[in-house]
Amino acid sequence: MREELSQATETDRLGLGDLRIKQHPAIFKFTVDPILLAGFARIRSRASVLDLGTGAGVIPLWLTGYRGVDRVTGLEIQPEVADLARENVKLNGLEERIRILTGDLRTPPPALAAGSFDWVLSNPPYWPAATHLLPEAPALAQAKFELTCTLRDVVAAAAYFCRDGGRVGLIHLPERLTDLLSELRHNKLEPKRLCLVQPKPGAPPHRVLVEAQKLARPGLKVLAPFSIQGADGNFTPEMVRVYQGKPLGAGEREGMGLM
Repeated sequence: MREELSQATETDRLGLGDLRIKQHPAIFKFTVDPILLAGFARIRSRASVLDLGTGAGVIPLWLTGYRGVDRVTGLEIQPEVADLARENVKLNGLEERIRILTGDLRTPPPALAAGSFDWVLSNPPYWPAATHLLPEAPALAQAKFELTCTLRDVVAAAAYFCRDGGRVGLIHLPERLTDLLSELRHNKLEPKRLCLVQPKPGAPPHRVLVEAQKLARPGLKVLAPFSIQGADGNFTPEMVRVYQGKPLGAGEREGMGLM
């Protein structure tokens, strides 16, 4: 499998800056989802960040390369995918700022300690295994479907690794928002910010971004919906700014709740 990946890997541009990323169709070519999550999370440069299910490393690359975050750890269960993420870190010269670990978030490696991160992020698998026809490629199936972890597992792991007062950020499907909010509160992660993402103005939302804080008081801020494309089919100015590496929802009061 690893030999096949090395032979068919392609290098593409990541965002509108200088970052590059190696991908393979059998692993899952990156979508806008991890980029939206990286833009949504309000993270200070000195914060320690963990990305659960990092895949090819889009979120660590984005946060360090465009958002100036100093320390990001990516955890990936599939060894060949973790190897690809390490290649991407090296490709962009970010070895001193990004650490990629191979391991299962349900039985994490010893290098990851409880309560040791200011932020925990995840773009988890969206669908239970029985709801759709699974892709033939195993790596792609694990990325899209809850084969090795469920939403409950992801939220529990995020709560475990997040320090008291720290933050958790996730992107998921609006149809599973009730499940997501319930799991967050069950794990003492209080939802604080929520943004629905729609393909274009007037279209039903197809993604939801949620930020929660560990051991916080109740109080949820719902942001204005975020549109990826305008009515003309082109990216909105807001989406262009995100692709440039700037924060999503930059109009919010600067510094509020940052870590």
